[in-house]
Amino acid sequence: MASEVVLPYRTDWREMESVLDYCKGKGADRAALETRFGAGEGLRETLNALDQLALIDRNEAGDVRLSMLGEQLAYAPDRARRQERLVEAIAGYAPYRAPLERAVAEGRTLLDAPWVEHLWQVDMRLGQPRNRVEEARTFFFRLADEAALGVYRRGVRGQTTRLELDEDAGAMLRPYLARPNARAVSVVEPAAEPAATGPEPVTGDAPAASLTVPAAVAPGVTVMIQVDMTDWDFERIERFLALVGHRRQDD
Repeated sequence: MASEVVLPYRTDWREMESVLDYCKGKGADRAALETRFGAGEGLRETLNALDQLALIDRNEAGDVRLSMLGEQLAYAPDRARRQERLVEAIAGYAPYRAPLERAVAEGRTLLDAPWVEHLWQVDMRLGQPRNRVEEARTFFFRLADEAALGVYRRGVRGQTTRLELDEDAGAMLRPYLARPNARAVSVVEPAAEPAATGPEPVTGDAPAASLTVPAAVAPGVTVMIQVDMTDWDFERIERFLALVGHRRQDD
């Protein structure tokens, strides 16, 4: 059953392992899972984490079976093989893949909490509630620690919560980052803002009408600009279109 991006939180790897182990073979129905693990938030968030990482498949009734990757992880013969499969799951989940991919590309040695939260909420526009983002970031760091990608450090004495990447993290991730990500979420790459030359911004309630147009900001670089035209008159729209090169102004 496909799911929206709901950042995992309020669970841990031990709980996830327990559910994977319990679902080996033919899987388990929701009633059996609730009998074994309880029917509260803990099970719900553990199943969400497993689902987001594509380690289980769920049907509409909530019954669970292990995915192929989930089986490979659950049946891994040793800790090293299990960590490899966990790295694969992490690299395949867009909100985890994006900060790790960028860190490897930029040569970062650590991921700090504000940087990851900004990437999720601003660059990826996940729109998660604040309390979930904070706890989800900690869960991500702990999971990456479990996969031997780095060491989770809790923020104390003015230091921010962070993940200090292992020196081999890049080598561990690259085989999986090189694969196309079937579960990708759009990421807006940060870029320098061009000088403001367009029309003055429009304020007001949520837009009822808008226009998206391409505009070149440098050779070989194009950005998409979305403009709210709800309260614009026809003359102002024409001036704007002429400004971005989509309509010729009358002499």
